[in-house]
Amino acid sequence: MQGREHGRQVVLGLLRSAEAHGRGGVLLVEGEPGMGKTSLLTEANELAAGMGFSLATGVAEELGQIVPMAPLLTALDEVPEPGLDVPDQHIRSAQRLWSRLERRATAGPALLTLDDLHWADPTTLLLLRTLPRQLSSRPLVWILARSAGDHGNDAGRLFALLESEGAIRLELVPLDQDAVTELITELLGTAPAPELLALAAGAGGNPFLLVQLVTGLRDEGALDLSPSGARPAGDRLPRRLQAVVRRRLEALSPEVRHFLEIAAVLGRSFVPGDAAEMLAERPAMIWPCVEEALSTDLLTATNDEIVFRHELVWRCILDGLPGPMRQALHRQAGEMLLDRGGCVVPAAAHLIKGARRGDSRALAGLDEAVAEVFPSSPQTAADVAVRALELTDQADPGRFARTVVATEACAAAGRLDTATELVRSALTHRLPVPATAQLHSALSTILYLSGRAAEARDEAAAALSEPLPPGGLRDDAELAMLHALAGLRDNVRAGELATAVLEDRKLRGDALIVGAMVVLSVIKWDEARLAEALGLCREAVRRAGLGSAEARRIHPGLTLAGMLADVRLIEEAGTAARAAAEEVQSLGHVAWAGGPAILGSRLDLATGRLDDAVAAATAGLEITESLGTHLFTAVAKSVLGTVALRRGDLRTAEGLAVQDQGHLAHYGMTFAQPRCGILQAQAAEARGDPTAALELLAGIVDELPAHPGVLVADPATASWLVRVALAADDPRRAGTVVEAAESIALANPGFPAVNAAAAHARGLLDGEPDALERAVKEHVDPWARASATEDLGEVLAADGDRRQAVHSLERAIAHYEESGARRDAARVRRRLRRLGVRHRHWASAERPVTGWASLTDTERSVSELVAQGLTNQQTADQMFLSVHTVAFHLRQVFRKLGISSRVDLTRIALRQER
Repeated sequence: MQGREHGRQVVLGLLRSAEAHGRGGVLLVEGEPGMGKTSLLTEANELAAGMGFSLATGVAEELGQIVPMAPLLTALDEVPEPGLDVPDQHIRSAQRLWSRLERRATAGPALLTLDDLHWADPTTLLLLRTLPRQLSSRPLVWILARSAGDHGNDAGRLFALLESEGAIRLELVPLDQDAVTELITELLGTAPAPELLALAAGAGGNPFLLVQLVTGLRDEGALDLSPSGARPAGDRLPRRLQAVVRRRLEALSPEVRHFLEIAAVLGRSFVPGDAAEMLAERPAMIWPCVEEALSTDLLTATNDEIVFRHELVWRCILDGLPGPMRQALHRQAGEMLLDRGGCVVPAAAHLIKGARRGDSRALAGLDEAVAEVFPSSPQTAADVAVRALELTDQADPGRFARTVVATEACAAAGRLDTATELVRSALTHRLPVPATAQLHSALSTILYLSGRAAEARDEAAAALSEPLPPGGLRDDAELAMLHALAGLRDNVRAGELATAVLEDRKLRGDALIVGAMVVLSVIKWDEARLAEALGLCREAVRRAGLGSAEARRIHPGLTLAGMLADVRLIEEAGTAARAAAEEVQSLGHVAWAGGPAILGSRLDLATGRLDDAVAAATAGLEITESLGTHLFTAVAKSVLGTVALRRGDLRTAEGLAVQDQGHLAHYGMTFAQPRCGILQAQAAEARGDPTAALELLAGIVDELPAHPGVLVADPATASWLVRVALAADDPRRAGTVVEAAESIALANPGFPAVNAAAAHARGLLDGEPDALERAVKEHVDPWARASATEDLGEVLAADGDRRQAVHSLERAIAHYEESGARRDAARVRRRLRRLGVRHRHWASAERPVTGWASLTDTERSVSELVAQGLTNQQTADQMFLSVHTVAFHLRQVFRKLGISSRVDLTRIALRQER
């Protein structure tokens, strides 16, 4: 009875009223077949029996309509008197039924339940129109149930009349997701995994279908049970459910059954005209079949289409067709839609399932569908393109073109392994020069997205070694080479190629021009020419927005948002990040899906929202790891490592640094080397070994004249490098860092973050309170401000100004705590103790491990919104987070509270609110 507590309470209220006040009542129960009407009547009988009610139960049957009053006669153990004419027999039977009911109700409270009244004969319905009113003064409760199909039939009219006289109408609606989860958990003894919940959604909340599905999977050994939840072991529906649907079909006329099987081939929803054309009939001729199917609740109608009410029923009907027949019908449907013209995607959906190998007309339709859908949905394009390639003979002249299209679609859809396999397989065959170059370019792009920049460069070089004319294939090869060189941080070669492209734009396509702009802006950023870099990147974003879908797939907005985050132009960075995320989603470019989440984690870190930074970075890593797109892995791990350091979790920080080093060594993404090296050095310095830290940083510091942009990624980097160099007794390198920071500030006067960073580094090197005070005022980053305030306190203490030193260090503690940096706050408390000032240690304020008190502020906010009934997407919109971040927080909440459903979370949240 999951999800039916309201119905149980209504029944209980009627029974208690009859018991207490001696007056009956009528409950009208209706709902589609399988919605739980019979279960509710059974529950009502059990409740009534426990309260001492006498019981009478009857059921109307379709074939029982020839016996007048059969449900009532059966319920009260009456039989017609023999030897009477039919009219006299009906009158005498009605009188005896009334007398029997009156005697029962006079002796004590009674319950009469009648099920399936949509099959009841007219005489039964007539008696039910009068008997409840005649016996209303007796403690007799009536519960009448019917399937609510056609509300204009006799049972529907009876229910309407009884309701107008005071009867309670109870419509059993589909179970919601929480009730479905509870029911499955009760049936299996374990919670369902998302895969099983997705399959169960095909029951449309129908309890009967749901039970048949779940118990069938369980009994047939088609479930994988694990601590993470129960999930289907395959795609096949259980035989028990198929038998249920088959019995429902067998109860229909052969014409309706045949119509439903043809309609099922067209899809879960269809237009009557298509079904009629498949049957070689006019729409008017199939109306009787449609009408009968609608009356049985197998189908329902919308304004535009006819829909199978339950996905599981539709699938069972479709699976019940013999395979060869199903394939032939799909091909017929595909050809029908192709002949009609217009959008070819619906036709392709059938041709994928119905075409045979070498079917030239079907393959042409699939090719057209791929071209049509690729710009908006690479995932669908990949499905169609791969299937088209499977149906193509080796000797087919179109095989190579289909290989390229399938490769590009799979790459865009994030199926990098499949794309790589397709290319490598094709390259084993002798191909013309343009074809070979095209495949090498495609493979280079795939390898770049996988984070394998060195291999990507080699494949791009192989493509460019072929004699290719400008434009077209040469554009693809040059774009692949630009990306690979940027990944390797080969600024010289990348800059030369990008400059050549931009100097000769007339012969270049939009995608290559946008790519060249992005790569050149990254090079200028690495050289700390910030205004030039931002100008180029903004122009790339503008041009991509006005250009082709291929140009938009460069996603320059992600690069722009990252640059803006570096210099702490947070508001503009957030706007750019949201636009980039929307672009990735709108294009269906799954291979880049982890980028927006990881970029969001950088913004969260820059504003001191450490919990959100961890959630976003973890969500992004989950995406990239599942897809194998390692382009952003180092950035995500750098964020996680930084948060771990600020919270004092050195083991995690060191582990992430080691993972990052291994990742870079394996894939050769040199552009991420400085970020990874700094994280590793920070972990060493946190362990109290500045000399080891500086050894790790020596290459980065020595390369600052050529690559000063490394100081821009975090406004606290320059001061931290100075601090480490001084602690390791290397003033020369400390001076090198300060000179680089001041050069950046001098060349970029319009960026407060770099000016603050330079003042901070100089003040730390020279022990100048004025420079440090300026850094405190100008730092936008909360952690960098806290660091400058701490350094100011240290300098003031060294100068003997204890009062101002204590004041500054106490401000540093406040800033660190605001940004969640517990370890740093603890360090400052230790410094204050050396000055004779004691503060409570941060560890005493840590949250418990479990329970409501263990939730972070963000987790509580997520919990409260979810408890209000908001979906993950709605919660994300309210909190200005990504939906992946909300999902991560929700998993953390479930773990800490020891729950597995939103129902449990709502109950706990409401209790906390009270």
